[in-house]
Order: sequence, then structure tokens, then C-alpha cells
Amino acid sequence: MITISALISLTACAEDGVKFKIKGTLPDTVKTVVVIANGNQKSPIATGEVKNGQFTIEGSAQKDAILGIGYKEQQRLRYVSALNDGEPIEIRLVDDMMVKGSKLNNEFGEMQVNSDFMAKGKDLIEQWQTLRNDTTEAGKAKTKELMDKINAIMEETDNIKIAYIKAHKNDMTPAMLMSEMYYNFEYQELVDFLNSGAVWLNSPMVDRMKKQVEAMGKRQPGRKFTDLEMNDTEGKLAKLSDWVGKGNYVLVDFWASWCGPCRREMPHVVKAYQTYKAKGFDVVGVSFDQKEDAWKKAIADLGLEWHNISDLKGWQCAASPAYGINSIPSNILVGPDGVIVACDLRGEALLNKLGEIYK
Repeated sequence: MITISALISLTACAEDGVKFKIKGTLPDTVKTVVVIANGNQKSPIATGEVKNGQFTIEGSAQKDAILGIGYKEQQRLRYVSALNDGEPIEIRLVDDMMVKGSKLNNEFGEMQVNSDFMAKGKDLIEQWQTLRNDTTEAGKAKTKELMDKINAIMEETDNIKIAYIKAHKNDMTPAMLMSEMYYNFEYQELVDFLNSGAVWLNSPMVDRMKKQVEAMGKRQPGRKFTDLEMNDTEGKLAKLSDWVGKGNYVLVDFWASWCGPCRREMPHVVKAYQTYKAKGFDVVGVSFDQKEDAWKKAIADLGLEWHNISDLKGWQCAASPAYGINSIPSNILVGPDGVIVACDLRGEALLNKLGEIYK
């Protein structure tokens, strides 16, 4: 094992800096260990040599920063996390993982091991990848069985993380978890977290979560709709306000031609449109597509006879920040006055809501 000096970034704040010393084990093929702070993979705060799978690295980072310690694997960084609390840290990241140090880092490390979805589901995922293209009845049945087991493991590991977050209100470690899984929570759950006074809310790692909650608030019932301007299928500029807030109930449906769940949801939307259009109900499809031909073909194939608009920017679509959309399908139901009355109505829920409105 060799000891080296870390390369500390120029942006490190010396006044708030806390020294760290980390030793550990990485795969024998790894030559360089990398340390990042608070999830910032673009600007490592330290790098060091790995020899025969062993390393020791020292440096400095802001007090209570979440350190990511690991190595580059293809185009991504594979790492484990530890709190920079000034106590020595030991990690292992080979076939399995380990984080040891202070009492808090021991708990943090144990949680990471217990909630490692990829490790727990590896064998099942590999089996599913082998069988997913098997179109025989037996193949499809086995694929479904595997997917059910994979989903159960995902739920189990997510629950471990959520329990940890709730049990660690008074330290910074949950910031790493929330930065990765905030999109799993409903809007009101996120609002409750923001109002909880938890210490980890001060971490820069949850800045995106805070912005997401702000954006999601724009599609909550009781809010005025946010206008969007995009091209229609003929290349002409159109706005949501061309149809929304004009005296009818309008469903603004966020989707994409490449989105399987969106396509499976469309028969419900088509049924709702055909059932209630004579009473004034309208639909505007806002697509997260990038390819114009695929977008138009899906509109024709799925029978989407309503208004359709897109800026063809994929996930950079203007609707994403405007309405806090980070997964599709999604939708908002807007009342005659332009005020949102419901959001994310799926399947029969959409038909039931319209049934209440047009009874």
C-alpha cells in the first residue's frame, strides 16, 4: 500500500475544509482512485494512484460533504459514499462494497450495502435480459415472473433507503439518497420533507430536488396553467392558451412515441376523448419526441385526433421545467377558467373524473 497526496481543487473552501484520509481496495485493474464531493463528478477534488488494488489518499473538503470514492468504469464513475466528518475512512469496492469509519459512516455504509439493488438483483436481471426477447408463452411467463421478482427487490431496497432518510433527519447523509430518488416521491411527500427542518436540506445535493418541487407545484390542483409555445404537426406555432382556459375542460397530455407506458395509456385517453368531446372536452398532446417522423406516425397509429404540439427536444422539452415532468406519461386536467383541477390521471381514473364533471 502506498500513500499519496491528493490533488485538491482550487474551489475548495480552506476556511471550512476538513481533512480526510481514506484507504481502500479497488479492482486490481484500476490505476487511479477518484474522490468527488456532493455528487459533482465533473470536478473531482482529489485523485490518487492505486497499486495492486490498494490505495491511501488524503485531502480536504467542506465539513460534512458527501464524498464519493471510486474509479472510472467506461464512461461513468463507480463509487461508494462517505461523510467527510474528519475521521479516517476505509472502503472496499470490488465484487462487494464496504464503508467504515465513524459510527455514522458505519451506519451509512451498512445502508448502502443493504440497499444495493444491482448487487441483490444481478442474477435475476441477467436472466431477464436473456429471456426478454423470448416470445413463446413459456418465455413470456418466465420473463414476467423474473420482472415481478426484480420489482420486489427494487421495492425492498427503496424501502431501506426511505427508512434511513426518515431515521437520519439530523445529519447530512440522506442528501445523497434524496438526490438520487426524489422522483420516487409524490409532490406532497416532497413538500413534507422540505418543511421537516431536516439538516440534510442544507446540502447542495438536494438543490435539484428543491427545484423539482417548485416545478411540480406548477401542475398541482388549484394552480393556473403555465402556457407553452411549440409547433403543431404542420410546423405552425401554437400555444396551450389557444385551447386551454377558453371555457372547456382540457387534458394536457405529456407523452412520446418512444414511451411504451405512454402508448399503453393512450386507449384510455382516446376513449375519454371520444366519450366526452361532444360535451366540450378537449385534449392537447405535448410530445417529448425528438424525431418528427416518429411523432407523426405514432399520432396516426394511435388515433390521436386531438391537438398535438412538440418542440422536438426530447427531455429538453419546454414542458419539463414548466411542469416538473421527469417521467411520462403524465397529464394535467385544466378547468374552463384555466385552473388545474387534477394531475396524473391514469386509466379509469381519467374516465371517472370526467364522469363526475359531465354527470
